[in-house]
Amino acid sequence: MLPPINSLAMTSFKLLIIFIMITMMQHHGIIYRTGTKRPRLLNRQTKEERIRPIPANMLGTWRISGVSTTQQGVIRPDGQPVTQYDQSEKHNMLISFFPDSTFTRVGTEGEYATGKWDFDSTARTIFLTSNRKTEEIGVFFSYADNGMRLINFEFSPTESVSLTEYGHKLLRFQDDPYFEKNNWWRIKPERSENDVQIRARLLNYLAHTASILSSAQIREQDYISMEFSQGIVRLYNVGVGVVKKDKIPATWISSFYSPKEAHKAYDMFEDYLFTGKHKKYQSGNWVRDDHHILVDIHNGMRKK
Repeated sequence: MLPPINSLAMTSFKLLIIFIMITMMQHHGIIYRTGTKRPRLLNRQTKEERIRPIPANMLGTWRISGVSTTQQGVIRPDGQPVTQYDQSEKHNMLISFFPDSTFTRVGTEGEYATGKWDFDSTARTIFLTSNRKTEEIGVFFSYADNGMRLINFEFSPTESVSLTEYGHKLLRFQDDPYFEKNNWWRIKPERSENDVQIRARLLNYLAHTASILSSAQIREQDYISMEFSQGIVRLYNVGVGVVKKDKIPATWISSFYSPKEAHKAYDMFEDYLFTGKHKKYQSGNWVRDDHHILVDIHNGMRKK
């Protein structure tokens, strides 16, 4: 028996909404991954341990979720100061802390910085050193409404930044996508590069992209995000391709000395996709398969 017309219309409407959401997520470099496990529930003691103000709890990657500012001299009727919380997309940035006392900061507009960090458990402050400048920032751990860990960086009594846990630390932190050695492709060279140097920059980008897939498997993430690593690689289920030349992200082009050299790297990648020998992978897990394909491409191009 066919369902009522209204039911069919509602079902079609829901499917349309889901399609639009998936399209928007893919447009922003976010691809849903199937076959993940539900996160295990933590007992109270473990939850409290994970928000203790200690260096170990800083490790991993955090995403800025908002900026809070308090207007001095402006108070509500109840006598409390007026605080504004900005949750807009302009704060799209990741900051990652590693056990070797280094950190990296990556933005969706091509921003990239590295530095050193140190944590004072007594004062509950973190010291961030970058570009020969050190800043001491107050740190407060808590949990967000969605259960993810939350850090508040208090820069001053009137300004703070909220960061939500984005990815927990890896046992081999050197394999983290945002570890410094996996991101030097982002640093614009000061002078023109030759073909060998351009290829090396391209290979570092490919290795970085592959590490996003491998870390997603380790962390059992339910989505893959390329919004902080926009480039020329296009992922399929299953397969790896290249974006159209007129769709190359401006941030990727700007990481090269010139657009001409960026397009040369694009041509190197495209040429290998068409002329190289590619092994087929059909494990049933597209993230694992695409990771293997990217590693094969990286290794094949390195030998040329």
